Amino acid sequence: MTARKGTQVIDGSGKFLIPGLVDTHMHFFQSGGVFTRPDQIDLRKYKPYSEEIAWTHNNMENTLRRYSSAGITTVVDVGSTINFLIQRDSFRTKDYAPTVYMTGPLLTTFEPPEYKGLQNDGPFYEMKTVEDARNYVHKQLPYKPDFIKIAYLVWGSNKDSLARSFLPLVKAAIDETHKLGLRVAVHATERITAQLAAEAGVDHLVHVTLDELIKPEFVQLLKSKNIVVSSSQIVFGGYSTVFGQNYRLNETDSYYSHPAPLQTLVDFKNLPDTALLNELLNSVKNDQVRERRRDSILGVNLKRLAEGGVPVATSTDGGNIGTPHVSSYFRELEVMKESGLDMWQLLQSSTINGAKAVGKENIFGSIHENKRADMVLLRKNPLESIDNWKTIDWVINKGVAWKSDTLFMRSVLK
Repeated sequence: MTARKGTQVIDGSGKFLIPGLVDTHMHFFQSGGVFTRPDQIDLRKYKPYSEEIAWTHNNMENTLRRYSSAGITTVVDVGSTINFLIQRDSFRTKDYAPTVYMTGPLLTTFEPPEYKGLQNDGPFYEMKTVEDARNYVHKQLPYKPDFIKIAYLVWGSNKDSLARSFLPLVKAAIDETHKLGLRVAVHATERITAQLAAEAGVDHLVHVTLDELIKPEFVQLLKSKNIVVSSSQIVFGGYSTVFGQNYRLNETDSYYSHPAPLQTLVDFKNLPDTALLNELLNSVKNDQVRERRRDSILGVNLKRLAEGGVPVATSTDGGNIGTPHVSSYFRELEVMKESGLDMWQLLQSSTINGAKAVGKENIFGSIHENKRADMVLLRKNPLESIDNWKTIDWVINKGVAWKSDTLFMRSVLK
């Protein structure tokens, strides 16, 4: 077949073409550095949160270019702000930027006090009544969110009763969103909240449950309702690694992620507040058994979901402390593989299942006529190793071909 005049022809002989990758759970308002979550560790006396937020806005283009350079041509921000929804629109037609799907602020059952009063930079709307739940869905509509996100948070010893007490709020938000033709994502890390959200009609669970091993009937519930589950395996360990003063940069971090947040992770052990450092270090040491159990449960549950036919989508929760944007994607893949997923499952999780998470599998996620031209040309076989996913020759994003190393000027952190 003869190419049309002006068509760019790329010789793919001996190379491997895959669909563009998808990260189905990340946050632009979080940088990945130690100052990004004052509700987890309050370091605002060292860096005002207003400066942290300004940094994330000012570096959104840089972050997007880094995602594209790694072959990640679609990112899903499941918990953002009004100001980021506005900024998102400026990148819609940029051929260097991944396609961005984004919610507005999370409709939550609890708002950390550190985030109150931030106006359009606030990431939470706290639901206290059913009317709140419905109104907060509509409050986002002028900014055209791609879907709505609920943070179904419970705590304490009787999570079951608390989850059921919040259920009317969650159900009202889901019902109102579906009436408007939008999908709903839910943060639910406990089996009971995930189950109740599934029964209420959620479309996308952004975490694998971590409090107990799931049973076949739970897997069947999710499968029967076509619910997509994001993997989100590494984010919890990122906090303990940093707080335990044990964060070590690897080559992938230095190559793909922005050096400024990375530097804060490396320098955390030099924080002047030695009392805080010692408190966190002791907390991490005391929690090691619990964290090993959590990670084991996450891995087993991920495998059970995948084997049970539930679409699992690769995701990082990138932007959290110790989970750098972009580079953490490859660590997530390694952990998913360690959990028992094979290479075909990883590729499916990172492409078509990511498209299913946002209900756009007819638009992207596979290489097919009339789909969006998001593709990655690799020099080595992606089914042989995850390292081969980084052997990028060309990134084809929105139909435009880029050499990976031309998407941004790399600044490597030594």
